[in-house]
Amino acid sequence: MPDNKDSIENLRLELENALRFLHTFNMQSKIDLIDITSRLLALIEELVASSVIDLRSFEKRRQIISERETERMNREGHVKVMVCETEDKYAMTELPEIDCTQLIPLCKARCCTYGFAISIQDLNEGIVRWNYGLPYHIKQNKDSYCEHNTCETMKCTIYDNRPAVCRIYDCRKDQRVWSDFEKKILADIQKE
Repeated sequence: MPDNKDSIENLRLELENALRFLHTFNMQSKIDLIDITSRLLALIEELVASSVIDLRSFEKRRQIISERETERMNREGHVKVMVCETEDKYAMTELPEIDCTQLIPLCKARCCTYGFAISIQDLNEGIVRWNYGLPYHIKQNKDSYCEHNTCETMKCTIYDNRPAVCRIYDCRKDQRVWSDFEKKILADIQKE
């Protein structure tokens, strides 16, 4: 009989696979919606070209309805499923050379508090954890740090398998981290 740790890991993997199936189904629905939208737009353009409807009047009404629907969706808390579109993260070249070991005592791994979407490659590997409530964003702990950042050392536990976003990130150019990188002056922490 498998131990409890194996059972929990198997359940986690099953849950992730089930959620990925649902999200893939959702993405297919979005593709279908694009097809329906293009057909509707073609119909509208045909009606405008035939002078059946006035384009300005239609556009004004569409804008009002669009704003109303956007507000409703935001109010109801609709979640957007996102993935990072990247090449093979292991084949990436010309990555920034930053001595994080020297900088972490100063910056406290501030970059590890930023949220982002992971890639299909990350999902397929099953190493990078993602937030089930905000698919497929990097999972963060209660302190807003990445799930893979150790609180003791502030180092990445999956460094060799880290997402592409982490590989190409250059804190030297990020004003959320440094006011002056050369002088090692940190930026004020911005509350989101």
